Amino acid sequence: MMETVAAAGLEIYLYRSRIRQGECWSSVVAPGLWLGTLAAGRVVVGGDEDDAPEGGAAPADWAPGSAARFWAADGFESRHTALADGAIAGVFLRVLPDAVEDLLGPDGARLTGGAGRAAAHVPVSMGLVWRMLGITGPAAARRLHLTAAALHLLGHVVEAGEADGTRTEPATPALSPADIERLHAARELLLRDLAAPPSVPDLARAVGLNARKLGRGFQALFGSPVYAFVKARRLDEARRLIEEEGLGIAEAAWRVGYSPAHFSTAFRKRHGLAPGAACGRR
Repeated sequence: MMETVAAAGLEIYLYRSRIRQGECWSSVVAPGLWLGTLAAGRVVVGGDEDDAPEGGAAPADWAPGSAARFWAADGFESRHTALADGAIAGVFLRVLPDAVEDLLGPDGARLTGGAGRAAAHVPVSMGLVWRMLGITGPAAARRLHLTAAALHLLGHVVEAGEADGTRTEPATPALSPADIERLHAARELLLRDLAAPPSVPDLARAVGLNARKLGRGFQALFGSPVYAFVKARRLDEARRLIEEEGLGIAEAAWRVGYSPAHFSTAFRKRHGLAPGAACGRR
């Protein structure tokens, strides 16, 4: 599954799928400054070095832990081959040619000079990559959060490239494809009963992880601790119940596990308006 979000001179591609070893596919790389990184899976990008199109990245083995940055002066077709069975997930950014100078200033000319450059592989914060893949929420807010995270990621990688790849990144837990599936299962269990979610130890047992790995992995994958995630989703669901289904404030609060006495303050902190104002938007 490929999702595309366009904003602020960027195209953000969020990719998730399952692949089999040896599976091949192609994609069209449009002109622009590209940044690509995998969060899970291993693939070879390109074919024989002599066949690499001008403006594209040379064939390379891509795996989590680094990002490939390259300038494509012209569009071209890129080939991919899976090196192992399992889940694959990645984040790919394209800075549109007309937006390079606006976003990068004078450095843009250095990064885009000539017909094209081979990919520069630089370290990347995997926690930030997983966070982008896990961002949820109302469409407009999610788009803004994704754009901010994409600019943050781009800044990390450009800065890392300036340091010739010597920059160290924060340690993040190693997540196997099986771990990722278990964490997604944990997320679904939480969403299934927001009013009375399981405790972290119970949730960990339910999906086959220990509590420490669940906590660290959940934050790396979805961008927040388990309890913060539940609180945010509760308040998002409460707003939906008020605005879309017409529930009263007290009923919406009880439905998502809040007492009315504490609901208004939490709702205002999350959404920037009082529950009564949300009622007026129906």
